[in-house]
Amino acid sequence: MSTPYQSRRSQVAIAGVLALALALATAPAAADPITFEGRFHWTGRDRRGDLKAVFTPTAESAWDVVFYFDWEDEPHVYSGTAEGSLSDGKLSGVVHNENKEYKFTFSGRFNEDKFEGTHQLIAKDGKAQEMGTLVLAKKSPFSP
Repeated sequence: MSTPYQSRRSQVAIAGVLALALALATAPAAADPITFEGRFHWTGRDRRGDLKAVFTPTAESAWDVVFYFDWEDEPHVYSGTAEGSLSDGKLSGVVHNENKEYKFTFSGRFNEDKFEGTHQLIAKDGKAQEMGTLVLAKKSPFSP
């Protein structure tokens, strides 16, 4: 037989679980990632390639970003963060390669859903070295 104290604790625990369940059920769903496709150009070696970028919102005008591309016939995935607009306005960010050995920045501007910018390698001494350009546009949900 339970005591009044144990019964009260059970009621409080049940109320807490119900409040948590209600909060989770009414919480806004996480926003969907936004995919862009385009090309990069590395001017130092005059190399070009296809580029896919997936931006996932983390806050107002803040994003987690992942770049997918092939370099010397090998797939690469660089990830990091970005701040700014994905439609009209400035956007900049920082990404690292898979083993975090290299750090790159990118910056530019979206104009009517098309991004044009530059990318830089950040050397171990902190100095930025211009690497080239990149262009991104929203991937149409109707494209193959």
